Order: sequence, then C-alpha cells, then structure tokens
Amino acid sequence: MQTQRHHRRTALGIIALAVTLLTLAAAGASAAAQRAGTLLTVRFTNNSDRDLTLGPFSYNGCPANLPDRINAGATASWNLDACGDPRGNFGNVSFNIYRETNRTQITWDAPVVGDASYTQSAPNGYVISRSGGQGFNPTVDFTFDCNSTTCDGIPDSWKQNGIYINPANGSAHTAPGPGLQFVNLPAMGATVNKPDVFVQLDWMANANHSHALAPAAIKQVVDAFANSPYSRHSPTTGINLHVDAGPDSIMNFATNATWGTLSKAKPLTEQTNLGTAVNGMYQWNAFNTIKNQTGGFTSTGRAPIFHYAISAHNLNPGTDSSGIAPTPGSDLIVSLGSFAGQVGTVAEQAGTFMHELGHNLNLEHGGDQNVNNKPQYFSVMNYLYQFGLTSGTTTGLTDLSRQNASLNETSLNERTYPASSGNYDVRHWCPGSSGGSFVMVAASTGQVDWNCNGVIDTAPVSFDVNNDGQQTTLTGYNDWSNLLLRVGAVGRTEASGDVPPPTREDELTPSDAELNLPLDLEPPVTKARVTPCRPGYGTNRSDVCVTLIAKDRISGVARTEYKLDGGKWRTYTSPVTVHGKGKHVLKFRSVDYAQNHEKTKAITVSVKRP
Repeated sequence: MQTQRHHRRTALGIIALAVTLLTLAAAGASAAAQRAGTLLTVRFTNNSDRDLTLGPFSYNGCPANLPDRINAGATASWNLDACGDPRGNFGNVSFNIYRETNRTQITWDAPVVGDASYTQSAPNGYVISRSGGQGFNPTVDFTFDCNSTTCDGIPDSWKQNGIYINPANGSAHTAPGPGLQFVNLPAMGATVNKPDVFVQLDWMANANHSHALAPAAIKQVVDAFANSPYSRHSPTTGINLHVDAGPDSIMNFATNATWGTLSKAKPLTEQTNLGTAVNGMYQWNAFNTIKNQTGGFTSTGRAPIFHYAISAHNLNPGTDSSGIAPTPGSDLIVSLGSFAGQVGTVAEQAGTFMHELGHNLNLEHGGDQNVNNKPQYFSVMNYLYQFGLTSGTTTGLTDLSRQNASLNETSLNERTYPASSGNYDVRHWCPGSSGGSFVMVAASTGQVDWNCNGVIDTAPVSFDVNNDGQQTTLTGYNDWSNLLLRVGAVGRTEASGDVPPPTREDELTPSDAELNLPLDLEPPVTKARVTPCRPGYGTNRSDVCVTLIAKDRISGVARTEYKLDGGKWRTYTSPVTVHGKGKHVLKFRSVDYAQNHEKTKAITVSVKRP
C-alpha cells in the first residue's frame, strides 16, 4: 500500500510539473527560460541600532546561504532556489535582536506561477516593511527599523503630542480614559530628531541629611550627554538627558526652568539599607516595593519612558558600595552613604549617577566586558575614573570612552601615551612599599613608566598595569558609539513593574577609591646623611658612608640614583661608601611613580686618613 501511495504521489508530482511547464510555455519561450530556475532573492536591510543574528528558519529547495549576522546599518542578501520543486519557493526565517527576547520574522511563498505572498513581523519597539517581490525571479526587500527616529524607545508621536499610559499594564493610549496618566513629553523638552533619555530620581532623607543629588552634579551629567559624540541613529550628535529630581530641580539648564508641576520625583523615608543580598547578588525586592507603592513611580505611568533611580544611603547590610544597576535595564540606585559627608561630593555624585545609568545603557566596567581598571579606558564606567577624569589642572570630569584603544600588557611601549579625546591623565598600577596604588601620570609627560622602575625603557616592557593578577591585552571600547537607549521597561508598552533580576554587587567602595591617587605634580625630596663606615673612627677619619633618604608626598618614590666623582649614574640600593683621601663629590636625585623628577643635588665629602 505504501509503495502504491508513493508511486501515486510521484505521478501526481510529474503531472503537476508538466502542467507548470505547459503553462510557462504558453507564456512564451523566453519567459519560461527566465522562470525555470525558480529563484527568489531576499534583501534584508537593518536600519535599527541593534545587530541581528540568525534564529530559527525553514525553507524548501536547495541549501541557501542565510546570513549568520546582520549588523546595525548593514544589508544582507541571499538567494533561494526551489531546485525543481513545482510549488516554487516557500519558507521563513527569524532573526534574534541583540538584547531583546523577541525576534523579527519574515515569510515567503513565491509559486512558479501566480503572485507571491509575504509576511513580516517585528516586536514592540520596532517596525519592518517590505517592497517588491513579484515577477520572474523576483527580488523582495525587507527593511527593519526602530519605531522612532532616534531609536530611543520613545515613538515620535509621543514626543510631539504626549501620551496616555495605563499604569496597570503599561499600555499606551492617544486619548484620556479612566485610570490613564498623561505624560506631557513636549512640555518636558522631548525632541524627535535627537534621542531623549528620561530619569526620575527619588531620594532618601531625614532630619540630619538628604541624599538628593546636588544640582551641579546633575548638570555635569546632563552636559556630558548633551556634548557627547553619540550619533548612532540620529541626524545630530548628543543626547538630551532629562532628570526629574523634584519640583524645584532644573529641567532646562539653559533657561533654569524647573520641573514644577510636571515633576513626580519625591523624597523617601531614610533607610540605612535598601534591600538584601544573597550570595553576593543584590535582591531588588525592597527597591520594587518603593517603586510600586501607592503614589510611587509605577503609578505615574512613566515606566515605558523613564528610568527609575533612588539615591539611597547604603545597599544591604555589610556593604558600602556606591550603587548598583542591571546591565541593561531601567532601574538604578546611587548609594553614597559611606562616602564624604554620607552623601558624597559633587564629583562622586555625578560620576556614580552617570556610572549606574551607563550600566542601564548596556555598559560594563570595561565597556563591553567586566575587566576593570584598564588605564587606557577613559570612562566613568572604569573604577579608575568613576569619580571623574583629570585633564591638566581640571579634575572631576565626567565622560564615557570615545575611542577603542587596546593595551598589550606583555609588550608595553613606555615612550607613547594612551590617546584620548579629552587629553586625559592616565592611572596605572604601581606596587609600591605601602601595598600599591593606582598612580596618575599627567598627559603632558607624553610617556608612561608602566613597570614603575623609575626609568622610561626603550624596549617594550611587560607588567600587570590593572592589577588583576595577569598580563593580557586590555581591549578598549567606544562607549558612546555603543549605547543602547531602548532598555529595560523603556519603550515597552506592556506590564512594567517587574523586579529586575538579582544583580552582582561589584561596585566601587571607599577602599577601592582610596587606591586611586590624585594627580601628583610634586617631585620627591632626597636628603643625604653622612656617617663613618667604621664606628668609633669619627666622621671623615675613615671611609664615609652616605645614606640617601627620599620621600614623596603622593605617589611614592620609584627610584633614587647617584653619581660619585663624575662616574656613571647608579641605582641607589644601600649606603654609598666614599673612600680615598681627599674631597669627593656625590650627586643624587629621585623620581616618583608619577614621573616627577627631582633636580640633581650634590654634596662634598672629605675623607682624611688617620
């Protein structure tokens, strides 16, 4: 019976193919020749800000060279050949969207005879369109893009008209209705042709102190975003950062206009600790309780638009880290209760706020990875520069990395200085006598003593410059070019009160910050002490021993050297013996780890034989 069915299906297939060929013949010999290959070309353009990777697929015919990856801004094409299948080409393919849980999918059904049909779908926050795809050996074009001009997760129509949000489920509406909250984005300064990032910043306070961030700290971060080179999916550079830190906080620093009645941010009751940790993983339950309480952030309807931040005292008991945030996400905590004045300095507030927001926007401590303390990675995401970058005499600068520069710890050129757009001063690890620290070297020196021996070596040196216990190639990262703005609940019109996943507590602490030395522009000071080498003979009555004592106030002494009677410079390791009757000249000097050189000093030593 199975054999009979097989022969029957085969016969039917032959008949169908014959009918098809007859139909093509009726259309003309040249048309039939063109159509005989049953080819379909698919062109897929990715105009979004996310890379796409190949997901599930299914199609008939010969094997096709489907693209494994379609980067943001790129176009990929592939040919589909039915290879004699009388039904033509049919199938589907899905692509994974970077940092998204849902996929985009296209389907095709291009018969040998008749019109082809296609479908396409994209998840919330994206759109996909199609053109072409008919005729002989057709080419069909699909274009995948964000649902807003700048890919910031906020649709253009919301920015132009505002939007009504249902806090219960995050759904968006264009007209008022029961329980809906209107978010007046035009009044808040949203613009279609420039990306907007919104943050609601609540703060803890009691009678003794407030964790409200200083206006100067907020302005510093707002300016950093505005002046950034970000242009990933925007006709202009820069990002509009809007921080609602209360009715009296500045909404527009150019005009000093405040948030006023548009504000939803508010003070919170002071708690020593905000939450708990399990096996080093911060649990967001306490944060979420505040977020979802009556009158809290979720009830404002802002969840699909705003990041939610709390400036708190400390995280869980036993920790003194500066904050925490998921990567990526839309929730963050600044916790400076263990820092200066229990609230942190302006530089500490600005750097930490930008650091945690950077985590939300898909940045790690090393850019695209969690390798920390990379000297050439000039970013507030880096512990070395979280509390501000330094350029000359200007300190506390907030910025994200603007270049992708690597540093090979097994072959370090001490005669070149890590490049940066801001001409920033570099920090690197030096062991030192006190256990070690990250020493800052002025960019004006133009070179770096990576191995901390007090000499700029001509040959490449190897050294663990970030103190992670190994010597590897430390990769750079262009933070601004790789930010993701549609993250967490932002841009998602669905339930948005979910608890962030447990997050590793691995943020800067006061003890970490103490290892970061300030810029040292002072040379060391060396003194000489002359004593007889043989006790009881008196000074100058026998060989004389000269002890050199060098001190440095900030970075520490890297090397002391001396030269006796016009000889060669030698590294000082122990008292210098001066012998031989007569007067001798001993010259000496020191250099510190920050490469400040002391001017050469000299003493005259007389030796008189008994």
